[in-house]
Amino acid sequence: MTRVQLFEASTSYQVMVLAAALDAGCFAPADERVLLTTVNTPVPEVARRPDEAPGIAPLLARFDRVVSLNDLIAPVHPAAFKPRASEQPLLERLLKTALGLPADAVVELALESVQAAPARTLLSVFGSSAATVYAEGLMSYGPTREPLPPQAASRVTRVLHLDLVPGLAPLLLTEHGVIAEAVPEEAFRAVVAEVAAAAAPAVPSGRYALVLGQYLAQLGLLSPREETALMADLVRAAAARGFETVAVKPHPGAPPSALDGLAAAAPGVRVEVLHDPAPVEALYALQPPELVLGCFSTALVTAQRYWGIPAMTLGAPRVLAALPRFEDSNRIPLAIIDRMLPAADGAGAPTAGAAELQRFVETVGYCMQWRNRAPWRDRAAAALAADPRAYEAAVPRSRLRLLGLPGGLPAAVPAVVFERASGTAERAWSLRTAALKRLGR
Repeated sequence: MTRVQLFEASTSYQVMVLAAALDAGCFAPADERVLLTTVNTPVPEVARRPDEAPGIAPLLARFDRVVSLNDLIAPVHPAAFKPRASEQPLLERLLKTALGLPADAVVELALESVQAAPARTLLSVFGSSAATVYAEGLMSYGPTREPLPPQAASRVTRVLHLDLVPGLAPLLLTEHGVIAEAVPEEAFRAVVAEVAAAAAPAVPSGRYALVLGQYLAQLGLLSPREETALMADLVRAAAARGFETVAVKPHPGAPPSALDGLAAAAPGVRVEVLHDPAPVEALYALQPPELVLGCFSTALVTAQRYWGIPAMTLGAPRVLAALPRFEDSNRIPLAIIDRMLPAADGAGAPTAGAAELQRFVETVGYCMQWRNRAPWRDRAAAALAADPRAYEAAVPRSRLRLLGLPGGLPAAVPAVVFERASGTAERAWSLRTAALKRLGR
């Protein structure tokens, strides 16, 4: 019987993680390995596919074929690929035919995330397939955002992740008893070196600091003006630490306006904008900066964890407060960065150790997804009671009040309850009775 491994990826970073996992033997042998690429941007027709990114071509040799999911399901957008349950068996047959797989092929899945389409859809369509969920970023340390149906969750065998924070265990899918497995550090570093050699990005010369851009305005977390000001503050923070050259790596999804005024942010400092689309990790491997600064990009932790480059953060508490929903998947990455890295403006201090950070993440995770994590309530309550100030930025007091946890805002007391408790109701009644007697009523 033919055994096929189907790897779904939407970014070049994910392809690097998969290549490192394959090199490290994290996947059993198979008759065929297919890389299924997906572009999830709002207008995927004008975006670069992950297998077309600079430096990624050598990694494709790990797979027997590369197929575009966008082409297979066009004109449906991958994020809208949500067939009804009655259609899924038919789609499994059609996808196997389109991929050139035997009808009786045993398909094993490796999915970037099962919390949203198209990965969640693939898990449902291939209804008898075992699945590995792989997570390369800090979101793997947070709780599962959307609950999985038991039939789907029972087929997820593990969460494969980069060990970005040593000693910190991911929370993703732990409510289903799914175990976590780390991709070996040396395998990931070797893959990045391979990508760097193939991409050969332009690198700043000499001593420099690197500022990482994000697309916070596009996510609605900051206004365009606020994001530009944050980038300028990061440049000034680098200049204040003696750097005469500051390289800025904008996020591919950020508009050019996000870079307005950066050249004049710190007089006397040369600001180089790196428009090369090669992954930022290629810079770490070829010509590492002496300092990396940003808001809450995973690349901050990657720099520190795998290349020993100091990293600093700025603006995380403000963005935490701007998250539109408390359950937002960015809450845990923001909270980790805020607790783990020193602030570029000197405010706050990093968390002491992994055990304290684990307790912090589990407590915030419980507050985010308390329905799925009832056994954690007592531990969360104890942690909040012991150190309430540690959770002020990550968990607002209104959420604590909603959950009945220590540190919550005092609950509003109805007026009648307050009057009865304080005795004012009885006094008011006696005064009214006395007044009526005087009036002869």
